[in-house]
Amino acid sequence: MADHEIPPELAALARRIQSLREEARALGLFSEDRGLLNCPACGLQEDITIEGRLITCDCNEAAGDDLGLRFVESPFGTFVCPRCGTLARREDDPDE
Repeated sequence: MADHEIPPELAALARRIQSLREEARALGLFSEDRGLLNCPACGLQEDITIEGRLITCDCNEAAGDDLGLRFVESPFGTFVCPRCGTLARREDDPDE
């Protein structure tokens, strides 16, 4: 095996992790592969329930009531607010 090749065991593990993340997303769970999103224009934001479910709520209201809206990922890896169409920000973005 050359120095630049990935060992087959590691490649299989990476595929399994990706598969588990996809399963978690399909179940509505947050897979922690990005920061939570919020909309700077209308205040829609993501939160995580104690069960690990990804929800959206208004920043001015008590968390816990899921509005059922989901930020839409663009082909460029950015996210758009489903309510107003503004480019969303990640809560871990240092530019805020």
